[in-house]
Amino acid sequence: MINKIINISHNVSLAKQNGRFLADKSYAFDTVFFLSKFILHNSNNNLFDKQELRDKAIKYTEDIFQLTPGTAGAINYFIETINFLEFSNIIEKSSRNIYKICDREILEYITNKPENAYIFNYLVTYLTFKNDSLLSLFEKFCNTSLIKEKERLVSTIYLAFCEKSVSIQTSGTQWSKQLVKYALIVLGFINGQNEITRELSIKSTRLTINDISLNVAGTRTPVYLPKKNDYLHNFNLDYVKMHLQNYLINKTTIKRITEIFTVSSIAESLADLKLTMLDDKANGVIMNDFEKEQYIVNTVKTRNQSIQRQFRKGLLDHNEHKCPICGFSFENFLIASHIKPYSKCDDTYDAINHFNGLLMCPNHDKLFEGAEYMTIDAKNGEIILSPAVQNSQDFKMLNGKHISRNYIDNERRHYLKWHNAQFLSKK
Repeated sequence: MINKIINISHNVSLAKQNGRFLADKSYAFDTVFFLSKFILHNSNNNLFDKQELRDKAIKYTEDIFQLTPGTAGAINYFIETINFLEFSNIIEKSSRNIYKICDREILEYITNKPENAYIFNYLVTYLTFKNDSLLSLFEKFCNTSLIKEKERLVSTIYLAFCEKSVSIQTSGTQWSKQLVKYALIVLGFINGQNEITRELSIKSTRLTINDISLNVAGTRTPVYLPKKNDYLHNFNLDYVKMHLQNYLINKTTIKRITEIFTVSSIAESLADLKLTMLDDKANGVIMNDFEKEQYIVNTVKTRNQSIQRQFRKGLLDHNEHKCPICGFSFENFLIASHIKPYSKCDDTYDAINHFNGLLMCPNHDKLFEGAEYMTIDAKNGEIILSPAVQNSQDFKMLNGKHISRNYIDNERRHYLKWHNAQFLSKK
């Protein structure tokens, strides 16, 4: 696949008129990964309409990147990925808003795992620098450890970049410096290079995975929605180095092995789940709550088993391995119980968030499910039973009992409030 990407993107250059080189969103490999997945999913006969997909792309982006709804610029994740894919010759514009996928196999490769998206970004950037005679300057940049010399080389790269780029009309602007920074951090990350500031100064610290991704903590994310970006922590550098070994400047740390396996990322299933939910909403397939719940359980949930595994793992990692109600602790029988079920989730974050759940024994899971027979007070952890269960010889002793406040003095309270309201509505 590396050779195929090299062949299709052989003519990339800063002077290329079609599409656009790395921009504010497309330099991030996770943007390219998630939005390429969106494009692939929503294409028909290898065609897609950018304008028709606009609103759907915004909703998808807000959910995947945990952006505050209505965030200005959310659409740019979609638009700038399109521009970069067009620049790379993976897609082409057929008319004003219609695009054709020229190489579906490469697009499928990009969306197979996040590491592949970075490999793609790196190769296109590498080829652009090579075609525009900037690669030798970058090699010198990598081969010196002197900060002042690195900054001198960056200044030289910047001037040449501005001269060659059709996107930069005026040099010296903050935006033009950003474009150069994006390219240098994409190339520099896997080559173990230094951080670069917005003013193109060089720091003593090394680039990290966060520098080439956008799904990291920031002001556009509500404080109550932590990022779901396990692919950053599981990013397999050896896998990337092995596939890019002929195109790296720093080859000293490549492992001499034939194959390296990446860790499956929950991000991949999370994106698929969101795309499926958006399709269902757009098509009006689900007519009532029962149908929706059955569909989610039988289709989405079974198609995305890694989501349930990650949900259970999150509960096991952050809680005692016992039922908070009775103390039952045989782990194999403990059930990862959603407080707010899949069918009621506002977004995919709810489906995977371990705070939206409790580890329960089979009996208490059944009582708690659907808020039909039992709820747990979000204010103080009190167990509240329905009238039918209060009179039961098997469960009446639970009424008024409390679970530990450790379970509710956190984000879980948000989900329990929803569960309490559902319980009260059924009285």
